[in-house]
Amino acid sequence: MRNSILASTAAVLAVLVAYGADPAARGRQRVSGEGFVSEGIPKMPNPPGPAPKRDLSGAWVGPGTSNKPDPVPPMTPAGEAILKQRKAYGPATNPASTGGAPGVSNDPAITCDPLGFPRNVLTYAITNRGGVLFGSAPGRILIAYEQQRLWREIWMDGRALPKAVDVKGAPESRYYGYSVGRWENDTTLVIDTTGLDDRPWLDGLGHPRSSMAHIRERYTRLDQYNLQLTATVDDPKFYTKPWTFMRANLYWMKAQEFPETLCVPSEAIEYIDTLAKPSGVNIVP
Repeated sequence: MRNSILASTAAVLAVLVAYGADPAARGRQRVSGEGFVSEGIPKMPNPPGPAPKRDLSGAWVGPGTSNKPDPVPPMTPAGEAILKQRKAYGPATNPASTGGAPGVSNDPAITCDPLGFPRNVLTYAITNRGGVLFGSAPGRILIAYEQQRLWREIWMDGRALPKAVDVKGAPESRYYGYSVGRWENDTTLVIDTTGLDDRPWLDGLGHPRSSMAHIRERYTRLDQYNLQLTATVDDPKFYTKPWTFMRANLYWMKAQEFPETLCVPSEAIEYIDTLAKPSGVNIVP
């Protein structure tokens, strides 16, 4: 049976309490149970075997939380102006932050708009303990995400990233950008992404990223069952310096199988009408 991100009122309310800062994290999450040593971490043989060379293929699961990233650096005036226009979902649901007045949010994730990159990795793979599947096709590595059944192409054929987007003679920007990869050594894959559609938020708080932000992911396979992720953001249009946006550890999935977990627009509308508005949260474009 298909899993929906808004599968039930009880599940939604429970998750909103825990993950109110990001409405995109309303989906079903992996929790403790058979085959897990703790929340989100499956039992594996101890000690694990060595990491295979230049191979991340297979399905991995994110933890419940990421390791502490760097603080967001000071923003440029242009970045601060955009951030002021964005109203995050978490504060809108918190009476203390609204002074008891109805909360307002314009987070596009509420209506199932694409999260874009890298917010999809932070939410789908980390906060929501989603599955991440590495595969391959000619000239590229494919990364698929259980949440929303999303996928990305990481080109490994030496091509260059676009120098500009959305101008004459250049390609169009994309929600998930253009990505190229290379092996730094036998266990570390480095991915560079740019050419991003600038509408999606960088995170659940509404921080922006420009179309030519440069985002670098480093996936290091520590051993047979552990994969370390670090992501940095370099966006001089909106931030005064680069910073580490995300650190996380992914773990090998024992079952290697994904459920289907989707954000369904019609159910998002039902959620807004039956839960958000009656609770005092106003969703605005």
